[in-house]
Amino acid sequence: MLILTVFAVAVISIGVSSCKKSSSDTPTPVIILDGYYVKGAATAYTDFNDNAMMKAAYNEVLNPVTAASTLRSSLLELYIPVKAGAGGFNIVQVAGSVRKTYGPGSDFAKVTPTTDEPDSIWKGNLTESTNKFTVAQDGLYHVIIDNVLGKVAISWVNWGLIGAATPHGWTGSTAMTASAFNLTSMTWTISNLTLTKGQWKFRYTNGWKIVMDTNEVQTGGKKGVKVNTNFGYKVDSILPGGDNITNSVQGIYTCSFAYTLGKGYKATLTKTADIPPVDYSTYQMGIIGAVYLKLDGTQANWDENFGTSVPVVTGGTTYTWTYNIPINAVGDFKFRQGTDWSGKSIGYGDVTMAGPAAANFSDDGGNFKVSVVGNYTLVLKIDAVTENYTVTATKN
Repeated sequence: MLILTVFAVAVISIGVSSCKKSSSDTPTPVIILDGYYVKGAATAYTDFNDNAMMKAAYNEVLNPVTAASTLRSSLLELYIPVKAGAGGFNIVQVAGSVRKTYGPGSDFAKVTPTTDEPDSIWKGNLTESTNKFTVAQDGLYHVIIDNVLGKVAISWVNWGLIGAATPHGWTGSTAMTASAFNLTSMTWTISNLTLTKGQWKFRYTNGWKIVMDTNEVQTGGKKGVKVNTNFGYKVDSILPGGDNITNSVQGIYTCSFAYTLGKGYKATLTKTADIPPVDYSTYQMGIIGAVYLKLDGTQANWDENFGTSVPVVTGGTTYTWTYNIPINAVGDFKFRQGTDWSGKSIGYGDVTMAGPAAANFSDDGGNFKVSVVGNYTLVLKIDAVTENYTVTATKN
């Protein structure tokens, strides 16, 4: 969920003087939490409301996110439905009795997305102004500020699914259908979705992240401040920027991704039917990563497959690929169909490791990580009936 931080409380009391007070004369104190709020005629709230208070976000540069990850206190976000038109909204900071109102400055404009950003983004400096942020179409919007960088970004949100388990692999999203526009809650759904065994994520408007900065140095020497526009980890405990979700049972599914203002996201995934065993006989599977030399003798860096081939088929439903691979560098790899990410890909979390050298391999964010260099025989086996995958590793 996105409700992940607590702000200090500022109490504003309204006093009323009279000769004599009864209990009915005593005004109810108005309590407003210190923080940043989105409010305006184009939203559900024209006044301060806890449901429209921005919350601290994770810096995508430090992905993957886990339940123990640290939020960036200056990086604030809110998903909020916004109605098109001149009514618009502002971002208002509350600090005790002080109010600061922010709106679009002269530089705030729609920008050309950088690599991995969503399709529709507006960016600019965080500017004190009573001018309104406005949108051209009704919908859910992701509003982001960083009060240290002094930046603001707003992005239109339309959810989909992407990943090895989905119809388009990792090369493109499978679109979900949005519910009718509503100022407090919206849901994206898809039915008759074929999911194979493998990993996947939610992401919106074909993007992974929004870039707020590229220079600020972070923990471990990484640079930049970026906001997640993808959700992963587990279906029943979704996290922005979390690890890939693993689908362990292939089938036909119905999936929903619901958002409620003030509560955050809730995902559901329900299997509705079985599908026949996959025929893998034409699947040309290879190894892709940074642990071997390419054909030209240079070091591979996730740019050229090793040993791509079709499988040996036994019993009609068991498929085996064998690789004699000289691993010359400690690093990561995956098994991949074809020469791009549109087909099947298999990571460490998808398989059962076996063989005398199994201990030389571990999980690294879903990739296989090899810790000992040398010549290996790796055997990938898929049982299409059970969809169980095994990798047998032998160091020669």
